[in-house]
Amino acid sequence: MKIAGMNITFRHFPFPYFLDCMDRLNISSIELWAGEPHLYVYRNLLSNLREIKREVKARNIEIVCYTPEQCIYPFNLAASDSQWRKTSIDYFIENLHAAVELETDKMLITSGIGDFSRTQEESWKYASDSIFQISKAAEQEGITLALEPLTKFESNLIIDTPGLKRMIEEIQSPSLKGMIDTVAMQLADETPDDYFSMLPELSHFHLIDGDSETDSHLALDDGHLNWREYVKSLQNHQYEGACTLEIMGSSYYQNPQDAVKKSLAKLNELGIL
Repeated sequence: MKIAGMNITFRHFPFPYFLDCMDRLNISSIELWAGEPHLYVYRNLLSNLREIKREVKARNIEIVCYTPEQCIYPFNLAASDSQWRKTSIDYFIENLHAAVELETDKMLITSGIGDFSRTQEESWKYASDSIFQISKAAEQEGITLALEPLTKFESNLIIDTPGLKRMIEEIQSPSLKGMIDTVAMQLADETPDDYFSMLPELSHFHLIDGDSETDSHLALDDGHLNWREYVKSLQNHQYEGACTLEIMGSSYYQNPQDAVKKSLAKLNELGIL
């Protein structure tokens, strides 16, 4: 498996600074978070894409997943407002094209969150239709969509393996595949074995620690999750994809390199690196 860094941890530093840190830490794979100030599809897209592509290639780094910001920005695939939903679909398709330009084959998406004034089934239909449209565009571009369950604090739709499996079976697209975020997984009282038993394929993995109570995404051993057992499960199932250290939080943003370095040291103790 590959260990990937993520620029969301470096959101208050310039993008080249993030890449230089990855270089110093001998990390050759990254998950590219597409959010300000690093990259946003509605601001100087072409020039920014060219610059990012040049910087990444100069360091022989591979973009293993492209992840548009979708939890903070005003886009929601399950929105009950039809115009907002269309705008959200367009946003993801625009990002899909950016992923192609950056020569990666994977983009992360989520279900969004349903309007609390509507029934869950109505919101589910909105999300399903949105994901279906994006999946069709992904098929044309040869991009895999990694569908990530959110935590119960972030969504009322896909937050566990049953929801993930239902959506994948409903969409019936070869481009749509499941993935794991260890914090969402633990909050749903699940393990990697649950994912491997219910899904035909696992496309991506977010490896972070957590506090077992909130959606905090912590550096390894800063929380209480049994992440070592998660890694062992991946090895037992011969998972060959990427594991992104999606470390987030104000305590990490001032010195993100140390947070990543600490997590790498923990993985090295297991003989992963």
